[in-house]
Amino acid sequence: MRGKLSTFSDFANSLFPHEADYLLAIQQFSKPENLKILNLVSYNCKNPQNRLPYDTTIDKRSYSYIKRWITESLAKVDVDLYYQWLLSIEQSVMTDSITPEQEKLLMEEVRQTDPASYNFIRFYQVIQYYRDYLMVRSRIRYYAQVTDFLERFQENYVYAQYQNNEMNRAAERIVRQIAADDDEFLAWETLLKDIYYNEALDGYTRYRAAVRLTILYYTNREFERLMSIYNHLDSQFRTSIFYSKRIMANYYHNRAMMHSKLNELDVAEKYCFLSIRQKNSDYLFYLVSLCGILLRNGKSAKALRLMTDSIHEVKNTNSFHSKIGFASFYIKTLTANNQIEKAVSYGTTFFEGYRKEILEYRWHLYFSSFMQALLRNEKYSRVILLARRYRLVAKEKRLLGKAMYLPVIAWYTSLSEYMEGDISRAKFFDTIAKSGKMLLTNKHRKQKIRNLLNDLAYALPNEVKALTKELGL
Repeated sequence: MRGKLSTFSDFANSLFPHEADYLLAIQQFSKPENLKILNLVSYNCKNPQNRLPYDTTIDKRSYSYIKRWITESLAKVDVDLYYQWLLSIEQSVMTDSITPEQEKLLMEEVRQTDPASYNFIRFYQVIQYYRDYLMVRSRIRYYAQVTDFLERFQENYVYAQYQNNEMNRAAERIVRQIAADDDEFLAWETLLKDIYYNEALDGYTRYRAAVRLTILYYTNREFERLMSIYNHLDSQFRTSIFYSKRIMANYYHNRAMMHSKLNELDVAEKYCFLSIRQKNSDYLFYLVSLCGILLRNGKSAKALRLMTDSIHEVKNTNSFHSKIGFASFYIKTLTANNQIEKAVSYGTTFFEGYRKEILEYRWHLYFSSFMQALLRNEKYSRVILLARRYRLVAKEKRLLGKAMYLPVIAWYTSLSEYMEGDISRAKFFDTIAKSGKMLLTNKHRKQKIRNLLNDLAYALPNEVKALTKELGL
């Protein structure tokens, strides 16, 4: 039986902490009861493990008012809702069906919008279409105001477009890991930081710069520099500058990944739980990240509960990237919970259903998880069969030199060949030791190598102990 105010509690608990901070900053309540409710909303959304009950002696109409006020206050500054409205106006203009009421609202926005507005670029483009619409119909009423807006902010619009094009160039080189040398790294960092910290620019462009800085710092493992960006972003999210639930969830996820890289797993877990507080198109992606953090933090049972509860979400997504990512971590989570037979069964079924997509999109992630389960189930011949049929070791070697490279499949295959008598003990040792020593020149890979050796130790504890000693781990 659900308690009193359960509907309000569910609504309040779905809020993000930064939303609560913003709402407290803008409230001007005259009734003490309203502020009391909002303060408890803020506390509860920030303390999910220790939530306090709402006061049932307060009139229910106050709770209804607070819920409505929160919804309306956030909707007013939601940049995604505003963008949807802009698209509806553009459609009306382009199909010659704009109404007088739409025109009135549009002109109010012309008076209020400036180059620092989040959706300034898109708004400017819509106003260009609208001026053309007015001109060909000899509509004089709004033409002068619209023209004044376009002329006044033309330089700002051109500059914002130019900076976005520069970021596109930067992103291509950063994602392809070309911008790894010091000079180019510093050049792109300077460009992106100048854009992000430029408060005269629109919010869309600035947040794009923050995302690209995230990728740049990740690629070059500059997490302390990334921390300074996120600490600044944290203060910005207590305002309306970048506000939408989608953007805020993205920030929480990105911040979680940063803390995870810094091995601050409890903090990472907190932010990753925030990222999945409301479901959106990235929910599965964020959930998989959370479960990866939980596994690293020794909370495999918690990870399994989360994944089991969300397995139906896989059927509802058209993204093979998300499907394969979820399946890979579900296999890994089942394995971590010693449900080995189930992990192998699920992995086999999923592979049979999505073989083509796995080989095209995320083969390394999938086979790393599936082969781990097969090893734990002592199905060594099947590991060898998969590796040879799909040339996985050769494909993995082509990743050599990239930040993501780890010889997971090569090591799993080598162990399986040794267990099946296909290679000697000396050959097995040589394969692991050579690639291990090469990777250990990078200090950030030590823990990953330890984890990988632990996987092998299930089958060969004595040999792995000797290898660990030889590698200096």
